[in-house]
This record gives sequence, C-alpha cells and structure tokens, in this order.
Amino acid sequence: MKQAVKHCTTVVAASLLALCGSGASNPAGQFPVAAGSQSVVLPNRYPFEGQTTGKALLNSLVRQAPAGPEFDESAFEYPMVGPDGCTTRERVIIGGASEHTLGSPCTVLYPQWVSVWDVTVLVDPAEVDVAHMVPLEEAWYSGAWAWTAKQRRDFANDLSNSISLRVLTAATNAERGSSDPGHWWPPYSGAHCGYAAEWVWVKTRWNLSVDPAEYAALMTQLDEMETINCRDKPVYVPPLGLSPGRGPASIIGGIFTPSGTPYSLVSVQAYDANHALVRETRVRVEGNYELTGLPPGKYTVKFLGGSSGTSDQWYSDLPGGPPEVITLKAGSIASGITVAMVAAPGSAPSAPPAPAVTG
Repeated sequence: MKQAVKHCTTVVAASLLALCGSGASNPAGQFPVAAGSQSVVLPNRYPFEGQTTGKALLNSLVRQAPAGPEFDESAFEYPMVGPDGCTTRERVIIGGASEHTLGSPCTVLYPQWVSVWDVTVLVDPAEVDVAHMVPLEEAWYSGAWAWTAKQRRDFANDLSNSISLRVLTAATNAERGSSDPGHWWPPYSGAHCGYAAEWVWVKTRWNLSVDPAEYAALMTQLDEMETINCRDKPVYVPPLGLSPGRGPASIIGGIFTPSGTPYSLVSVQAYDANHALVRETRVRVEGNYELTGLPPGKYTVKFLGGSSGTSDQWYSDLPGGPPEVITLKAGSIASGITVAMVAAPGSAPSAPPAPAVTG
C-alpha cells in the first residue's frame, strides 16, 4: 500500500478530508519555527501529510503510448458475485441509491440516484448505469493487459472506495465509452476538476500509464486556477492496488513567514544522496510548490530566500537542525514538506506581494 512519505513537521491531529471538488476543509497544521518564535498555523488550503494535489499525482504516472494485445473484456471478470449473492454492479447501485429499502436482496424500492457528471437525478432504474472511473478498455491499454487475472478482477470490482465505480446515467456512460480525458469530459463543466483528480487517483492507485494527449488534457485542467482553483484542491494519496509503484516521485509543500503568511519569492531545490542538484522550482503565488519528476532515492530539500529577505535553509524536523533526508520510492509522494522562513540577519523579510491570478 502506498503512503505519503512521513516527513511532515508537527501537525495538529485531525481527519484528512476532501477529495477534489468536495469543498470540505483540511486540518490546520502547526509547524515549529526558529527558537523564540510563535508556532505557525498554516492556512487550511495547503496539502498536508497524506494529501497531495492532482497535478503532483499526474506527474507520478508513467507517460507512454497505449500498448498491449487486443482488448479482452472477459479478462476482468466483471461483475463478480459477492458473498451476499449480489453482483458488484448491484452493490454499487444499492450503495448509490437515496433509499435503501430492499425490494429483493439485490434491488431497492423507490430510490433516486444522482449522476454527478451530467447533474441528473434518476428515478428509473432502466436509466441507471455503473461506470468504471477508468474504463476497462482504457485500463487494458494502460498496462492492465500485463496483469494477473486476480489483479484485473480486483481492479474491475474495486469496492474499497467511492471513486473507482460510480452510478451514472446510462446515456452518458454510453457516450463516454472507453474514452480518456484526451477525448471526453463530463457534460457538466463544474465536474471537470473532480473528474480529473479522480481519474489520476485511480490510475495512480493501479500503476496505470497515461498517453501524451491524455496527460496534456489532464494537466490543463489540474493546473487551472482562474475560475475554480483546481490546482489548489487537495487529494488523498491513494493506497496502491499494485505494489511497488512505477513512475517518478514528488515532494510537495509550502513556505510561510513565522506569522503564517505565504511567500512566493522563494525557490526550492532537491538534492540527491550525492549532494547533486536534481530539481529546482519557484514557489507559486499561493505559497506552495511541487518538485515532481524525481527518480527514486534519498533527497534533501533547500529553500532559497532570494529577494524575500529570509535566510536560505534546509528542510528539517528540528528548527535550525540538520537537513532531513526524504526517502522516495517509485511513484511515491512526500507531502507536507513545509517550512516557516526566518529573516536573514540584519534584515526583515519583505512583505509578500499581493496574490495575483495567473494561468
């Protein structure tokens, strides 16, 4: 099971909430700063340990053209019959119904279903379908063709979460077919952020690849901020259905003043075990950053004060302590790698610029 790498500074215990688009809040976190300073209470919009962003998840996937032999739907053994005698499909329909009064062991009476992708409330069971977030044919050509029979069966009948399988209007499901986001998006534009985040969540969970057109379409959505701020919405780091991971790794976090104001005048660098610079990025106006595309290995992270009036410093669990080593496995994400910058000797940190809307 993949977990976020545990290198976060002290975080107030709270439940991790909100997949992209749900609107729920994140827990507040407290991060120690230099001796004599106040603890920093971070804004609740930044990813914490165990959380990431859709963009970082996308960049953890292997990018390659679709591959494999001719699609064989029967290789997925969907739907399976569970111990209660109901099929996977029937269990999803029962679970998604507004009324759980059973007319038979595997059907419900007088329910309603909400099809989120096309904003439709359904009352006729004949109009209800069950969609795989990542269609079976898409999964096949993204790597599932090489799986074992059990792995394909587990993927197709994954009831461990509310994302992999969902209720949808039969007409919309037929329209989508096996298309990926390079060729199809939900009719309701307000669902696009959640759709993109959930798509990459499932692909990350199952080590599936993305093709170039699919990657470009998803990145356009997940890096969008002008209207719905999709790139700032937190997403859980998914548990792996297949282990180990395959793709590049990422380090994400934020940079703040001791008072909790985000900085955007700082660069972040990742160094490998040989002290060689591997990746560098600028902090965004929101005060967060993503170091993506990292090979597996051990890393230390350095924050450069630049024109912010703060000192350069290494990420450490202890204020002013030695650099913390962050171990990354293939496809893993270290989240919550956040610091409170300290003013350089003899100077006061300059005020951060007013947040600006950028593309």
